[in-house]
Amino acid sequence: MKKIVLLLLAGVALFAFIFTTSILWYRFFYNDSDASNSVSSVNVQLGDNNVIDESGLIPLDDETAKTITPYEFRVENNSTNDTTYNVLLEDTVISDDANYTNKELLSRNQLRYQLSLNGNVIKVGNLNEIENNILDTRNIASSQVNNYQLRIYVGESFQNTDWQNKYYHFNINVQMEDENV
Repeated sequence: MKKIVLLLLAGVALFAFIFTTSILWYRFFYNDSDASNSVSSVNVQLGDNNVIDESGLIPLDDETAKTITPYEFRVENNSTNDTTYNVLLEDTVISDDANYTNKELLSRNQLRYQLSLNGNVIKVGNLNEIENNILDTRNIASSQVNNYQLRIYVGESFQNTDWQNKYYHFNINVQMEDENV
């Protein structure tokens, strides 16, 4: 009986020794110190007003459009690692607002945009040319802040389209590049 208990205790001690040695071996040789810091912390601060309501406005050229009030937002990297993100522009329809109908929607074919980063215009174009809703893809360094300004307006070349008394609503989202779309 003593032999069985002794063998059982020796087996448990051997198992504990092998398990502890394996864990220590893994931590010493295979632990990637960068992997523990790979979680990014990106802070996104979006503005309150994301409605383009064209009532009372006229079609604008790109130079004059710089004078309209932009939609502002910022992306700040609070982590210790660089990270890559996408700025997405997504159309939104306000379904619970009785004042708007689908007939009053501006299409992307009638709109232009200007995107500024840290005070410099980085993109200007027609809204319908944006692929996969991605306005910008950027790598941001640790502790860096990117301040964006977005202007959406009826372009001067679209003045002969039916744009009066219509609206366009949108959402801006920031998505880490390694996240699934």
